[in-house]
Amino acid sequence: MDMLNLRSAGMLIALAILQGCVSTGSNQVAESLQFYRGQLSPVGDSWSLQRCYSRQHRVLTDPEGVVRLRYGEQAVLTGLPLYMELKATESGAVRQVLVAGGGSRTCAAELNGVELRAAGADPDWAADLSGNRLEVRDQSRLMRLIFRVEESPVRTGGGREWHGSLKTPAGEQFKVELSLREVGCIDSVGVWYGLKAVMNLNGRSHKGCARYGDLANRSLPGVYRSELVGEAGPLRTIALRVSRDGTAELTENHHDGGGVTVRQGSWRLLPTGKLMLHLLLRDGQAEQQVRLFRRHRDGTLVLEGGEVDYGMAGLRLSPE
Repeated sequence: MDMLNLRSAGMLIALAILQGCVSTGSNQVAESLQFYRGQLSPVGDSWSLQRCYSRQHRVLTDPEGVVRLRYGEQAVLTGLPLYMELKATESGAVRQVLVAGGGSRTCAAELNGVELRAAGADPDWAADLSGNRLEVRDQSRLMRLIFRVEESPVRTGGGREWHGSLKTPAGEQFKVELSLREVGCIDSVGVWYGLKAVMNLNGRSHKGCARYGDLANRSLPGVYRSELVGEAGPLRTIALRVSRDGTAELTENHHDGGGVTVRQGSWRLLPTGKLMLHLLLRDGQAEQQVRLFRRHRDGTLVLEGGEVDYGMAGLRLSPE
């Protein structure tokens, strides 16, 4: 676990491992960049990425040398996998490294519902930004404050700034300013982040690293599929499409002549890490149904509840 979590374990609200992504500046020639996260290993002149929540490996290239630089600084031994978060073109050419380093459990922490987290160790602090809500936790003074903040209209040096104030029921007043700069930042255990943060709370300066989160919206959307097979062959094909806009579609194709059933609704990731489907329509007709899925490390979704309809093994949907 990295410093931004380990040192904050005693806070009033436990901190999660920092996971997220850093926004990139625009190039002279616009490129469509995709976000990747997982364990990266060198393979000749290329790189193999074992993606989080997936059994798939993606081959990436490093034309600008940004991966080689970060890997050389962060890897314990050459050849061993190293956790990284990257932005690359559709063809797999890496343009930006967002995170380099971290423990084996880094894929499990996704900062769900948190757009941005900033944290530091001296003093021990953290701040979570979601919309115009900034939750500040200061372990050194055992404080938890929630501000309504505004983003400063002027951005300088490739950074962003927010400011806000509040008055407690006891009459105590607080002012906060949070600024980010797109400058590399290394925490106390050596993990590299793409943003440096400074928070000023009532005149007291707090320094640390920062990054964007809400990673489930990047890694979870996609198509998941299962084939139920009997002694005579395929019985049913089940496909779940989870979209980035929060909608979901569950299709069941009955190969025994039962036709195709299509259920539609929405999805969200619960604080427990489970995926909840709220299905509202069945073949265009109103039908309320809620289903919960556990998410395994390889990305497989396993239906909870042990529905007999799916046999002894239950329903297991594998990502495509």
